[in-house]
Amino acid sequence: METAVDHILDLRGMIIPVTFLRITQAFREIEACEAIEIVGNDPETIKDRFRILQTFSYELLNINDDESHYRIRLRNGRPVDGFVKNSCPQKTHNPHRC
Repeated sequence: METAVDHILDLRGMIIPVTFLRITQAFREIEACEAIEIVGNDPETIKDRFRILQTFSYELLNINDDESHYRIRLRNGRPVDGFVKNSCPQKTHNPHRC
């Protein structure tokens, strides 16, 4: 079962540094415990996808790479003892775009 997301950030067709800027902006805007799905296809962003996230606390929910694009699902959160504690309630509403 896939985790519901609150936001979708579609980066397909964008390149670094635009992708890093959009990811940073999205993470600053979402609330604690909200989930975001990042979709993109830039090979450089795929290679360095977590470098920009080092400054944020998050829980990695899912990574899906295929030939044409990647999908990363993350939940904004706070680390506890080096891990993010999954204490957020499940969301059931439809996602909207960042």
